[in-house]
Amino acid sequence: MRRIALLLVVGLLAAACSSDANAIGRLATSPGSIGTGEQRILVAVTDLPTGEMIATPDVTPVAVLRDDIGSPLGEYEGEFVWTIPDVVGVYAFYVDIPGPATYQLTIDAGDFGELAPIGFVAAEDPLQVTVGEEAPRSESRTLDDASLEDLTSDPTPEETFYEMTVAEAIESGPSVLVFATPAWCTSQSCGPMLDQVQEMAPDYPDLNYVHVEVYENIHVTNREDLVLVPTVEEWGLPSEPWLYVTDSKGTVTAAFEGALSDEELRAAMDGVAG
Repeated sequence: MRRIALLLVVGLLAAACSSDANAIGRLATSPGSIGTGEQRILVAVTDLPTGEMIATPDVTPVAVLRDDIGSPLGEYEGEFVWTIPDVVGVYAFYVDIPGPATYQLTIDAGDFGELAPIGFVAAEDPLQVTVGEEAPRSESRTLDDASLEDLTSDPTPEETFYEMTVAEAIESGPSVLVFATPAWCTSQSCGPMLDQVQEMAPDYPDLNYVHVEVYENIHVTNREDLVLVPTVEEWGLPSEPWLYVTDSKGTVTAAFEGALSDEELRAAMDGVAG
């Protein structure tokens, strides 16, 4: 059973008052979703006086992974990723986590200064389906079950993304699965991620594509009334959006939370394409 108790760790060790930087780093990866081995960790950088997110592609931050007492374990360069194209973004760090424990990242953010430590817990068993696992054969809804306007809140949907269930896609070949809710996304990055896949899909016609709308009842007026689709719960997703790539055997080969660069997406698709 996935460890929901890990949700109590929200920015552990992020003592911004100890830093001389003019900005603060914040973990943009969901608590409980970080495992061991190579992990993709997202960090947002916020201006202290204004509270605005100020990460920029002009800065290449360097993070040092430390244990719970501050001893360095490795150094990693970050990559800027737009969450909303040309508006706002975060930094992605591919970090080697040696085992389940409490860690911290200290980041030299260039012009933004040395950011205060950002704490997190790496779990032995993360909340969500992870790379290397067999993908759940979820019976998601398709156009056989509902109209396009009831299946997606995407204002410009690609109809072919709703022709197969997740199970059918995985069983029939390499697949790209996008779990996103453009109309209700708390991070506003669901629409951009879905657009990104739609734009790149023609370059990979042999892959299957499925968009899973996160909520069943997308036409409600109050967020409190939203109901998660069973597929999201089956995949253990703690947030939205998520993108998964599976191979011909139905094994997860790539997973991305929140946002990803075109280069990351293309590399993941290249890894399973013919």
